[in-house]
Amino acid sequence: MMSFVGSKFGTILSTIFSTIFGTILVLSVMLFLVGGCSASPNKQRTQLFLEAQNAFEKAEKLPAENQPKEFYRVATMFQQVIDRGVQSGPIYYNLGNAWLRAEEPGRALAAYYLAQRYLPLDPYIASNKQIALAHHSPPESPTPIIEYVFFWQNSIGCREKIWCSVLLAVVTFISGAIALWVRHRRLRRLTLTLLAFTFIAVCSTGYDWYRFEWIRHAVITVEKAVPRKGNSEQYEPLFTTPVPFGTTVTVLDERNDWTRLRFASGQDGWLPKNHIIEF
Repeated sequence: MMSFVGSKFGTILSTIFSTIFGTILVLSVMLFLVGGCSASPNKQRTQLFLEAQNAFEKAEKLPAENQPKEFYRVATMFQQVIDRGVQSGPIYYNLGNAWLRAEEPGRALAAYYLAQRYLPLDPYIASNKQIALAHHSPPESPTPIIEYVFFWQNSIGCREKIWCSVLLAVVTFISGAIALWVRHRRLRRLTLTLLAFTFIAVCSTGYDWYRFEWIRHAVITVEKAVPRKGNSEQYEPLFTTPVPFGTTVTVLDERNDWTRLRFASGQDGWLPKNHIIEF
């Protein structure tokens, strides 16, 4: 009798510790994967954000000829908030609006692309991005196969994916712990189903980390960019026609004042650093 009770008590302790350890492990992995997607502002950051908001509202009331210079200052204020670790869709959206009013459409585009990582379906971001593009129609990048598999990838924000993954992981561990104790067949099946969904959610979040944190993205900010086959004006152009403003590219390498980029066609070429802005 004592050995049975001891065995049962050991099983309970083992289950509790494994559940706690598993939950902590999943939380740690998720925070590591997308640490750049979550940051909690302190009072100083909040104050700086409010000052930037007030400066934006005041700049709107200035005469038209004075607005670009003032909005440039406002944009630098929003950038200071971001540099202090606060990253969110609304802040990047406000940054983009400030750059747009400062007559810096390239910088505005970069900010809007960053805002869409957090608010992918926000109609105002999409609308203002089109204003920044003006009459330009840059080519669209091909959709990777994985985004057809994870069809929700560009419809759910970065933070939402994190919390969904964490919640599923916690529920799965709790369900597994209960299943070990109760030993019910249906509960085990439920745990396996939850485990499958957790795995999918973690993969989806991990893909966000890969494409947003590991891969460097940039947008072309000159009217007609002429990529070269090498890092000098002496090299031949990569394409027969210039690449339009607003085209998004992948940054591969840097050499002196030149950057090697990968275009939607899959070809690699070089542009001066001042012809692009990373986002």
